[in-house]
Amino acid sequence: MPSSPGPAQPAEPPAAAGARRSSRPTGLIVLSLVLFCGWMIYPAVLTYTFFLGEKATATVAECEAGHSGPARGARDPDVCRGTWRTADGETGEGEIYNLDATEAEGRTYPIRIGPLGPYAHGWDRAWPAPAFGAVPLLILWCVCAFVYWKFLLPSRRAADGLLAAPGTLVVGADGWGSPDGTGHASVATLREPPPGHRPVDLPGRPACDGDQLSLGRKREKRIYQAVTDPDGRPLMYLEHRADRGLQPETVVSDPAGVPYLLLRRRPDHVLSYRLVDATGAALGTAGPAQRDSPLRLAVRDAAGNPAATAARRRGGWVVSPEEGAAPELRDAAIVLLLARAHDLD
Repeated sequence: MPSSPGPAQPAEPPAAAGARRSSRPTGLIVLSLVLFCGWMIYPAVLTYTFFLGEKATATVAECEAGHSGPARGARDPDVCRGTWRTADGETGEGEIYNLDATEAEGRTYPIRIGPLGPYAHGWDRAWPAPAFGAVPLLILWCVCAFVYWKFLLPSRRAADGLLAAPGTLVVGADGWGSPDGTGHASVATLREPPPGHRPVDLPGRPACDGDQLSLGRKREKRIYQAVTDPDGRPLMYLEHRADRGLQPETVVSDPAGVPYLLLRRRPDHVLSYRLVDATGAALGTAGPAQRDSPLRLAVRDAAGNPAATAARRRGGWVVSPEEGAAPELRDAAIVLLLARAHDLD
């Protein structure tokens, strides 16, 4: 391919493929761990209080039964107040927790004093609060387990199986390269259309009836990117396009700015695309390898034959083109993954 008159000025410096790959776990797992740690604080404090808290004897002076809350089945906790004396002779007064207001008033109880105050009884009355508090956490854990076993684990296994195939690439938001880290290409966002840019406006673009949040109040949005080799020479240019009332599309141009590939999102699935050349002739399709598997993608030619497969794993996507597949279809698999990072609608 001929080279362009010169690369456009990038809005941000390109980086080697995978240089910013994240090793953090998924968001759901992080959230579940944070909630678990938060939930564990209260049971841990109660355990310390019941077993190691300072011993005392309390006399309950008055109690108020909890009132029913606005939510069905909700009830404010009972409130009991009184005085207490520790084994060392120290006295105190205030609220005494973990008591039944209907029977505690006027009675004397052995208590333990901990970080949250004086508690009567033990886990036999205190267990419901942390147990019911654990229900949302258990639901979240179930969701995390479902996502992992249903989507993440099969995708990672598929990606590992693709790594040994010839011509395999690892694609990230900032570029791609071979699994061993060599032969990388970098992606940089441009402030303006690249040199020699030729607008493409082919008929037949599907309509979009949903909310297009990425547009905000704008009628259209354009994101231009340059893909360069390790020496900074352009390999291709990308134009990600969103227009009010139309499905998003991405135009791929050669280093001279000549368009040769369009990826048009289909209205039936947010991850399904129709692939056409600059004249509108069908080249193939791209989308989930299975309809319920957004982390495994497949590109097929116009006859429905497999052209490339991609699977998500930590650090990026693994793309494996089929032997003898058209270069445009391999490019389509890569560009589709780059387009996903912008989430245009």
